[in-house]
Formats: sequence, C-alpha cells, structure tokens
Amino acid sequence: MKKIIFNLTFYPLFVIITIGMSAFFFFPVVIARPFIGVRRTLWVTRQLIRWYGLVVTRFLMFPFVRIIYKDFEKGKEPGVCVYVCNHRSSSDGFLMAYLGVECVQVASNWAFKIPVIGWIARVAGYLNVQKMSSEDFEATACLLLKENVSIVAFPEGSRTTDSKVRQFNGSVFRLAQKAGVPIVPLCISGNQKIPEKGSWVLTPGTIYLHKLPTIHCEEFKDLIPFKLKNMVREFIQNEVDKLEI
Repeated sequence: MKKIIFNLTFYPLFVIITIGMSAFFFFPVVIARPFIGVRRTLWVTRQLIRWYGLVVTRFLMFPFVRIIYKDFEKGKEPGVCVYVCNHRSSSDGFLMAYLGVECVQVASNWAFKIPVIGWIARVAGYLNVQKMSSEDFEATACLLLKENVSIVAFPEGSRTTDSKVRQFNGSVFRLAQKAGVPIVPLCISGNQKIPEKGSWVLTPGTIYLHKLPTIHCEEFKDLIPFKLKNMVREFIQNEVDKLEI
C-alpha cells in the first residue's frame, strides 16, 4: 500500500514540478541569454538544476525515501574537481544536488532523450559522452574545469543491478590528470529499487550518498590511468560493501 501511495503521489507532482520549473524558470533564463551573457546563463541554469534536484529528492520523495548524505571531509571543500560516482539508479543524477557546487554531468544518450529534462541538460552544457570523440570530451571538460565548473561522471557507463561496482572507463581519470585537478569519489547505495532497472515503479527506502576523502592530484599524477581508475573503483567498492553488509 505504501508503495502504491508513493508512486501515485510522486509522478504527478514530478511532472507538474518539471514542467512548471521549465516554464517559469529555465525557459525565461534561456530567453534572457542575450542580455545576461552565455556564462551567466549557464551558471543560473546549473543552480536551477541543483534546486530542482533538491525539490525532487527532499520533498517529492518525502516521507517515503530517506536520504542520508555524509561528507567525509566536511568543511574542507576540494574546489573544482572531478567527482567519480558509482551508478545504481536513474535517480543518481538528482542526488548530485547535495554536492552544492556548480557542476556538469557526463551522461549517455538516453538522458538527453527524456522529455524536458533532456532539453534542460543540453541548455546546462551537460556532456553527451556517446556523441563526442575522446578528444572533444577532454577539450570541452578541460575548459569547464578552467571556468571552475566541476565534472560529475559515472564511469561504469550503465547502472548496476547488484552491489558489485563494474569496471570504470578511463576517460575522466585521464582528464583529471591532464587538468591537474583532484578526484572526489562518491558512493551511492540504497536506491537500486528507486526505481529498479527496467521499471518505473518506486520502492520506499533509504538512500546513502557518501562523499569520500579527496584524492589530490599529487597522489596520482604519476599513475597510469588504468591503475588510477582501479584504485578509485576500489575505494568506492569498499564503501558500498560497508553499507550493504
């Protein structure tokens, strides 16, 4: 019964909030771009996305889903960096609002095909990794980092159905080395059924988002990308194991 109420209340409100924010906030910002400038437009859009993510996760999911965010270095912000996260659910992207920073997410084609949300992602300059060459991705991401815009990546490529963190793609690790910025591992657990893979049905539960200690560039600048990505993957896997004992 609880699951039924959750789904019957969440989805109508989700559609209303998404369309409402697009009509009254995102679209007007795009229209104002010639007057406020491209960089300001991107900054405002990314801030709106953050607030949109917080509305969805903190209010629309309440009281059916509890989100526990833990920062292992609270008060010690890493500055501009590459966030590396495991991928458990289609709700992962919304959780990035808890980071509280201007960021651009690296996503695959499907995210840009979602009505309204895909348009917002394009306006915000999110990176469609499936439509970019590795050279274009690296060049574009480096420019974003120079503008103090952090990169959020899910290097498994697709979400997992169990607690096993799959092998990582090496692109974002080469990016961090080239740009000379830190890597911040993020661990997500508990939302693998919010919703379950291949389904739209949401199950009440508790989601954990753990921001692990920063890995500074001095610690990995001399590592080959293969070793670096496996090191970061192991950090995240260890945290997943602790949460899913």
